[in-house]
Amino acid sequence: MVLSRNRIKTVSFALLVVAIFLYIFFINSSGELAIRPSNQVKDPILRPALIAFADKVDANTSNGKARVELGMTYEGAGMNELAEATYQQFAEQFPTKVVGWYRLAIVQQKQGKSEEAIQSLLQAAELAGPKMDSPHWQLAFWYIDLGDFTNASKQIALAHSKKPNSMQVQIAKGRLALAQDNPQLALEILNNNKLIASIADGYVYQLLGRAYRALGEEEKSRKAWGRAGQSKPNWADPWTHQVIDHVVGLNAMRQEIMIQMRANNSFVARKLIDEYFTYDKESRVVRRLDAKCDFIQGKAALAMKKYNQLLMEDRTDTVTMILLVKLRIQIVKFQTAEEVAITKGILSDVLEISPDHPQAKIIMDSLPKL
Repeated sequence: MVLSRNRIKTVSFALLVVAIFLYIFFINSSGELAIRPSNQVKDPILRPALIAFADKVDANTSNGKARVELGMTYEGAGMNELAEATYQQFAEQFPTKVVGWYRLAIVQQKQGKSEEAIQSLLQAAELAGPKMDSPHWQLAFWYIDLGDFTNASKQIALAHSKKPNSMQVQIAKGRLALAQDNPQLALEILNNNKLIASIADGYVYQLLGRAYRALGEEEKSRKAWGRAGQSKPNWADPWTHQVIDHVVGLNAMRQEIMIQMRANNSFVARKLIDEYFTYDKESRVVRRLDAKCDFIQGKAALAMKKYNQLLMEDRTDTVTMILLVKLRIQIVKFQTAEEVAITKGILSDVLEISPDHPQAKIIMDSLPKL
């Protein structure tokens, strides 16, 4: 009887330990319910996509793939607070996964939370494999922006050790040299034709322009700035393409229409515009694109009518005013002295609203003197 009682106690204790283990495992692995969009999200394409991902998470809260896809959909829509909350859930549920900490850092940085972003990305860097250099060069850029050159140097060295002389490493080295008042070293690093050609919008010329100016070489600086764009690169990380794949909704449609218009694919753009108007007929951005598409397809009178309607609704819409001017200067019948005076009158209205408007000034100077 005594032996039997001891066996019962042993078995009971073992079962208790197993129960506690299973409870802890269940709590840690099951995860929280999904972060859901508020009723303020009205986009008729985006909202169902978000709800579908949230439902998928709630159906199986241990499904990390569904949760990170929900976060990417929020991120792709620019809803960074909701993306942050979702990635935070994922990172806590799967603390050894690089993707959670990395994406958390990116959306924190987009909200201006630099210190929190750095801490999240440091966590990702610790988990990153021997060939993943992106957390390190991204940290280097952020440290340079904050003036922390010691930590920037450390992260550049780590990125270089994983992928020597990548374009991000070279840019980081060049930026660091400029930040540390060593423009000569910056020139040695950045004055590289292959590097210049590899980065869009003449970004390297911006840095070269700064370096030449710091050295007092004003003519070379002017030439470099003359070839430079205005933007900084959006460096792709290992998950950028996945985030792009999760961009849905009317904003995504607007972007696609713009892409097709820039590529002169007016027939594709027209189909997208017509589809967009089945959801939202009021967007001024798409209404402008609609008018521009009409003009490209040879319907100048219809395009002008649509621009004029936009201006009747908002007399301060300088974007539409400039588009109307550009249409007028491409049509022969609007090149008479009387019509040129009307065109100049529209430009004068633009300059009255926005005195430093660069396009209005350039077009005004290019028109015939009356």
